[in-house]
Amino acid sequence: MQSMKRLFLFLCTIAIFAGSYYYINLYIKDHTKTYLHLVVKSEMADQYQVFFSTAENTWNEDNSSLQNYSHQGEWEDLKFELPSGYSFIRIDTGKSKGEISIDDIYFSGNSNVKVNIGELGLELNQIKIVNDGKKGGILLNSTGIDPYFSFNIESLLQNSKNHINIGMQLFALLTSLLIAGASFFVGKALRETLQFMRSFFENQSLIMNLAKNDFKTKYASSYLGILWGFINPLLTIATYWFVFQVGLRSGDIGDTPFIIWFIAGIIPWFFFSEALSSTTNSFAEYSYLVKKVVFKIELLPLVKILSAFFVQLFFIVFIFVVYGFYGHLPTIYSLQLIYYVFCLIVLVVSLAFFTSAVVLFFKDLNQIIAVILQMGFWFTPIGWSVSMLSDFWERVFKLNPMFYIVQGYRDSLIDHIFIFDRPYQMVYFWMFCLVMFTFSMKVFKKLRPHFSDVL
Repeated sequence: MQSMKRLFLFLCTIAIFAGSYYYINLYIKDHTKTYLHLVVKSEMADQYQVFFSTAENTWNEDNSSLQNYSHQGEWEDLKFELPSGYSFIRIDTGKSKGEISIDDIYFSGNSNVKVNIGELGLELNQIKIVNDGKKGGILLNSTGIDPYFSFNIESLLQNSKNHINIGMQLFALLTSLLIAGASFFVGKALRETLQFMRSFFENQSLIMNLAKNDFKTKYASSYLGILWGFINPLLTIATYWFVFQVGLRSGDIGDTPFIIWFIAGIIPWFFFSEALSSTTNSFAEYSYLVKKVVFKIELLPLVKILSAFFVQLFFIVFIFVVYGFYGHLPTIYSLQLIYYVFCLIVLVVSLAFFTSAVVLFFKDLNQIIAVILQMGFWFTPIGWSVSMLSDFWERVFKLNPMFYIVQGYRDSLIDHIFIFDRPYQMVYFWMFCLVMFTFSMKVFKKLRPHFSDVL
């Protein structure tokens, strides 16, 4: 029976490896930006414009991109980003009459695809092809003030996207191996993990009662009591709003006022920061319960998480009040907040058992977490947009699991994007949480017998 389970787990791991490799390649093809390159030389400085269209001879200024050719008599690589979904392009070579030399025209994506204009059915206007590039470079002669040539780019774009270079293939292979290994690790400990989680559901009422008591006693010695749990975040929001919008003069994000875009990002961060900090010290704070043999101490991190969640519930209501004031009323997409709040809780739980167990033996972890949270606020796109980054750094920042949640809040409240419209990020997030929770559980169980010795 045991050998059958191992065989089944092995086959599942192989299937996950194959599926991961396929979908990573699909992701690379779908999300790689494609560019048109014109390597040109002319005696006249001018503006080159590329139009994009879904149908032939249907051009619109809104669907175009401009580049300046300014180094007269020198070769210059003009690079135009091509949006997806278009089948035709039109290349305008400026408004000046004269000869234009083109050393190369090519598309760059996952691979470079050279354009041979002699083999394309070009649509020409006020322009003559003196040399089509079969012998030497391309030489054009502009004869009017609106010279251009257009052609179909579907096959060229497909070739540029589908021919993935060896570097990306190696990346897909290594990532697939990593995912398969992580899946094997999670699957091997699945039964143990489910038993561990069962105690959470069997003791719901105890967790709730302890969380209520923890929330009340946290501010018991202060005059304003639990009000401080709400005052501090509100003052933080006001401070950051003043710094970003008044001090740094951050404008609106598209058609969205900066303040409502900002609070959609900072409010989930409040919960994550508070919950992770408090759960890290949960065993030390409740040391008298940890030393009791009969008490299930694995419930204590959940108590601290639920205690922090009471404040989060208030701020979710606060979000809708502020959004209503700005005329953004709840929609069907707003219901997705339930899912993203659940994701937020799962993320904290997956980290909490590791940090709360290790900090008892490595006291510096408290300071390390404080530094990580301080840096994490700025490395998560809360007060700034990820669109400011290059393609490479955008992918790097998306590895932060909090990015998925912050983006999810904004998808639900502002951009109105469904959960399943971001499938790759969803799979990555849940894979991260599963692996981290399994690892945290194993570390917790390994260290648990020694807790009473260090408390």
